[in-house]
Amino acid sequence: MGRVIVTHSRGWHALAMVRSLGRQGVEVFCGEEAPFAPCFFSKYCAGSFQHPSVTSDPDGFIEFMVEKVRELKPEDPEEPYVLMPVHKETWLFSQHRERFEDLVTVPLTSFENMKRTHDKGKLALLAEELGITIPPTRQFHDQADLYRAIPEMEFPVFLKVREGAAGVGLKKCDSAEELTASFKQFVDGFDLQPEEFPLVQAFVPGEDYCVSALFDRGRRVAMMTYHNVRAFPRGTGAGALRETVALPEAEASAQRLLEHLGWHGMAQLDYRVGDDGTAYLIELNPRFFGGLPQAIASGADYPWLLFRMACGEMIEREPELDYDVRTEAPMLGLLATLDEIAHDERAMGRLQRVSEELGSLGRSNVEDVRLKPLWEAIRDASNPSDIKAYLGEMFEKHRDTINDVLQSDDPRPAMGVLFPIALMLKHGKLSVGVLTAEAEIDEERPRRSFRSQLLRPRWKTVVVTILLFVVCVLLVNAGMTGDNLGRWLLWPSESVFGSREALHEAAGTVKGAMNLVGFYVMNVAFLYVFSAVVLRQRSAG
Repeated sequence: MGRVIVTHSRGWHALAMVRSLGRQGVEVFCGEEAPFAPCFFSKYCAGSFQHPSVTSDPDGFIEFMVEKVRELKPEDPEEPYVLMPVHKETWLFSQHRERFEDLVTVPLTSFENMKRTHDKGKLALLAEELGITIPPTRQFHDQADLYRAIPEMEFPVFLKVREGAAGVGLKKCDSAEELTASFKQFVDGFDLQPEEFPLVQAFVPGEDYCVSALFDRGRRVAMMTYHNVRAFPRGTGAGALRETVALPEAEASAQRLLEHLGWHGMAQLDYRVGDDGTAYLIELNPRFFGGLPQAIASGADYPWLLFRMACGEMIEREPELDYDVRTEAPMLGLLATLDEIAHDERAMGRLQRVSEELGSLGRSNVEDVRLKPLWEAIRDASNPSDIKAYLGEMFEKHRDTINDVLQSDDPRPAMGVLFPIALMLKHGKLSVGVLTAEAEIDEERPRRSFRSQLLRPRWKTVVVTILLFVVCVLLVNAGMTGDNLGRWLLWPSESVFGSREALHEAAGTVKGAMNLVGFYVMNVAFLYVFSAVVLRQRSAG
């Protein structure tokens, strides 16, 4: 069918691209700056290579890719040959398009379009010109102007680096003091010039939505909108659990903007729908996006459509969308739900009561020790029927979801989950910026490293691990092993030792008993790592 080069092979959405194209018979080669990436394990990856860093050595990256594209060029000149960048390298390929034009097809919009829309300040001016609704946005070129404007502001507000991505350079500020401190931190940390100073955007209460689109020189080919049901970390983190929705107002404004620009290739636009139903444009990204697995699962198979478009095919009919499908990201899906539970006032209220009773007990006299209130608080907090109903409610959205990684026809990329774990251990934290190789500001306040938290655990980490293990046992014994939650709780152990049911059947032998012990030890270790991550993220927030 042809040959495609896919970059940023560490990304789960890159894996979705590789699978989409590979299942259609396209030969896919995967590139990544790290030596270990999920796409490299896919059976649909015909070959892989490591390239220079896109961030620290952009010139070296382009030089390498020119030679790699020349090396992989098919012998048959009639065979389709397409380069599909995935992440921030998209800008480099568009900027240096002339270096690749005679070698490979690069289906991207113009670099001028990218510059005009990636800068959030320029995008705001363009949206105003086209009558597209955006949140009230202020642009400052002097810190003194910011101080003078603060009395007119209503908090909270969002502080945004003009060209930030993946949640990097984004800060919600709840007060004037927090805004001025964060503004200075952004300016100094990102070494920004006055014309690059961050934007201050009004906070719009509501929900976030993502409109994705494929255009062929200004003509709409496909469009699909999805909603992140849950994200990790909460608020501004990456989407972890998604669903497809219809959002006509946002899609109409997205189409107006992309038609005006004569857009070519992929685009992903973030919207916030306010409590009054108004759709506010937030930003536009000229590349593939994290929710690509949701788009493909719902019928908008963008990689395959883009390949056909790059081959010169005129796609006349838009794909029909399935609005009943949901997808979730590996690890992040479970982390997001655990994060929701950790911040849920219903769950925390019970634990708070136990804490208060313990405090009262510690302050009481020896002659006046009253244990009954403490036992009642513990009983209420640990009521099995209440816990089962509560967890069933929280994990219901995971039922029947399609996992971004765990797919029966291509199981090996599950090994790629070790990549973010390795990054966590190396950098001492879990962050979207690290996972996507975006620049980050070193935080001033000291933070306990993730490695230290694993090796020298706090009592909270141990308690949460025990609670999670109890939850795991309750869910499994309740017959919920068939859903995604059950698989996620058990998959590390089952991938090594086999299914839990088979292990219990073989427990009568010495080998079987040892395997069963290993199964539960590994499962506890897996839950322990998750507990450390959740508690660290909560303390960092």
